Amino acid sequence: MDQLLSPKMLADYLGLAEQTIYNRHSSGGDLPKTIKLGRLLRFRLTDVDAWLEKQSRADAAPVQIPAEPSVPRRRGRPTKAEQIAARRAC
Repeated sequence: MDQLLSPKMLADYLGLAEQTIYNRHSSGGDLPKTIKLGRLLRFRLTDVDAWLEKQSRADAAPVQIPAEPSVPRRRGRPTKAEQIAARRAC
């Protein structure tokens, strides 16, 4: 049977803050598969090791940087002209 890690144990294992584990879980961030035991989160050690292996292979792949938009976006609400142009583009 696999060892189950608590979020605190996983944070120590990965060198992250425990709150980071909870934040990533609640926001759907990148984490190994979770197991819910009642209201408790648990992580299988084999799933964590497989996830780490996947992460190391992903880091080796070249990163594609998206092209910058030709016109920088303004902060705040779009102007009426921008709203109309966006509706026509759809």
